[in-house]
Amino acid sequence: MILVSFLALALVETLVGKQHQLYSAFATFLQYRLGVGASAAIWLVMASRLAIMLGGSLAITSIIYLVGSIVGRPNSRRVLFRRLSVVFTVFLAGFIAQHYTSTISIASMVSLALYAWGIFLGYLAIREQFEMNHLQTSIVLAFAVLLVTSTWQLSNRAVTMALQNQMHSLATRPSEHTQEQFKFGANL
Repeated sequence: MILVSFLALALVETLVGKQHQLYSAFATFLQYRLGVGASAAIWLVMASRLAIMLGGSLAITSIIYLVGSIVGRPNSRRVLFRRLSVVFTVFLAGFIAQHYTSTISIASMVSLALYAWGIFLGYLAIREQFEMNHLQTSIVLAFAVLLVTSTWQLSNRAVTMALQNQMHSLATRPSEHTQEQFKFGANL
């Protein structure tokens, strides 16, 4: 259920987020490049973005588990995955709310509250998971927050790089027509 809510929020972020135009452009390139329909191209873009976000969350959780195990006493990895999936879902909801700050005045407060709630839940999850004192928990939590904020941009960067590669390959592809065919009145 937690995974479904995370994926639903990630899907909403893909549809309405700041990078919506980028994903739309990439879907258009996929449509022309692969010869698939518009709905299939959009589905491919969203599925790849969700897979990258889910894989990134799994990698982040594994790194947090590794660091927490070094600093504190290791415990069940599966329990940490469940706890941090709730934290990631709250962070993602705060990220989505942040997109609406220019149109809805209360969205910035909602976003800030969700980020604060996510940090608090992360603190409790890490402290319970590794049985640490406040200082150790704060250090691992600071590392986790830096890791999350720096790596969740990976999906946007991956799509941007893929789109730039597609644009470059289209721009450098030799034309099938000569310049003579495009002169005004040449075909009249």
